[in-house]
Amino acid sequence: MIQKVREMINVLPPVMGEIVKFGVLVGLRPSEVVQSVRLLQNSGASYYNPERQVLEHFRFPDIFLRRTKKAYISFITLDNLQPIVNLGCKTPGYNSIRLACQRRGIKCDMRYCRKLFASWLRLHGGVQPEVVDMLQGRVSPSVLTRHYLVPTEGLKDQVLNAVNSLCRQL
Repeated sequence: MIQKVREMINVLPPVMGEIVKFGVLVGLRPSEVVQSVRLLQNSGASYYNPERQVLEHFRFPDIFLRRTKKAYISFITLDNLQPIVNLGCKTPGYNSIRLACQRRGIKCDMRYCRKLFASWLRLHGGVQPEVVDMLQGRVSPSVLTRHYLVPTEGLKDQVLNAVNSLCRQL
């Protein structure tokens, strides 16, 4: 999967490649990745919390909080966020990215970004599956997960370390 994502990043125009890379680093659904980039371009100050190093999706419920798919937060460092903030152009949609890959003869599947994020956090970061689900916006119907699961104190650091090592692989 990492090779396929690298190929997408290298073949696409730089703006689109940065969006794909950002998708790997946050683990959101493709449409949510594009919306997140647009929010960062338009209202970055109210979306990213630099003290917590987190994108606060819950501030935009119409985009990220749906009935069963609820992405509340994504951990990301300012260094990894900077390329997206500095794009300086109109954000292309997911369909534009997909068609650009198709024109270049490769199959674009931004779902690889999501799979890669989850696999990397689980295998290389040691992050609990319930936490990966929460970061990717999967809401478990389990009473334990919804009401009693408390993230560990070092969760942010654990996730950011895993994401930074993933970033180096790209």
